[in-house]
Amino acid sequence: MPQTLNAVFVAAFAIVPGALYTWAFEQQAGRWGATASDRLQRFLGVSSIFLVAELPLLYELYRQFGASGVLMRGEALPGWAWFIPTALVAIPLALGQVIGRAAHGRKRWVRFLTGPSPAPRAWDDLFASPSLTGWLILRLRDGSWAGGLWGISDTNGLRSYAAGYPEAQDLLISDLAEVDTDGEMLLDPAGHPILTGVSLLVRWDEVAYARFTPA
Repeated sequence: MPQTLNAVFVAAFAIVPGALYTWAFEQQAGRWGATASDRLQRFLGVSSIFLVAELPLLYELYRQFGASGVLMRGEALPGWAWFIPTALVAIPLALGQVIGRAAHGRKRWVRFLTGPSPAPRAWDDLFASPSLTGWLILRLRDGSWAGGLWGISDTNGLRSYAAGYPEAQDLLISDLAEVDTDGEMLLDPAGHPILTGVSLLVRWDEVAYARFTPA
């Protein structure tokens, strides 16, 4: 029985917080990592940080409930002890959410954790910005042109979207604009692109050239 309890405590303190943090982080920032080994290294690194922070608490728990024989005798635990499992789940999840949101929002303070360029591809570095708006022009492999609004369409309410790493790259342009045979958007008398209210979903392997202009 003691060996079983030791294994449970090791798993709870050394593995679970890092796994929960990584899961919460990737919910917000995406599953960025060039290979599975990179993600494993991230998980192990975070787990080791949590373990170092938890060592004083782990030792105190062992001193009060392990070495004293409380667990072996099956005695009742104090009420505060039952908040520890909740904290082991809540704190890593909260940190992962906060740091993941900061990484997704390109906050400067989070770079010491993620590095200056966490995105694995130029694609992700461009399209992962939540506030990105502008105009996207595509030349397709069949020689035709397509382009439109990158942002939220006032006509149909759709938001432009790009699949992130490691999924297959595709694009949803929320509102297509009228484009001439040279790949230039046609403008109305006020100088604004003429939007059609139609959306376009295109795979990246169908695109030969792309041009993005910030709004």
